Amino acid sequence: MSFPLLLTLLLLLISTSQGSASEHGKEPDLIEKSCSIIVGYEECVAILRSDPRSMKATKIKQLAYIILDLCIANATETLGEIPKLQEMYSKHDQIEEALRWCVTAYESAIKDYFSKAVEQLGKKSYREAQYSAHIGGALGTGCEQEFYFQAPEFSPLWPRNHELAVLGLVAEGIVSLLRLNESSL
Repeated sequence: MSFPLLLTLLLLLISTSQGSASEHGKEPDLIEKSCSIIVGYEECVAILRSDPRSMKATKIKQLAYIILDLCIANATETLGEIPKLQEMYSKHDQIEEALRWCVTAYESAIKDYFSKAVEQLGKKSYREAQYSAHIGGALGTGCEQEFYFQAPEFSPLWPRNHELAVLGLVAEGIVSLLRLNESSL
């Protein structure tokens, strides 16, 4: 995609997303302002508004902690569902193999990436936190790909894998705003 086309699409996305608040005669709040700058405006707003803590946030860093908490909660919940699926599909070797791989992926997403991103935020290591959020979300996609390779017709974790990938993308975007703010100082 050419740079002018990409820039035009980005400006169009920002202008349409900011229009929702201004159409109602009010200023966009922190969530709308933050989400308008990153990819996935509607998902970003919906995800952040689903957590009541976001409505009280006054700084982007608070939103970053909240979205990373949501990533950890999602991955932890999914990890808790996998043993039930392993029992249900114990006679399907390919699905069982993919589920074993996903256990490792989700454990890593929680411990090695999302939790580390939280620590990195505290240290103002925004580049590292952004990378960690990216990889944590990508592990949801990796789990889904494992089903594609092992059992292409069926993935019992598709909705959960998709959710983690979207959460990771939003987390990466919100954390990237901290890097932008830092570089403009």
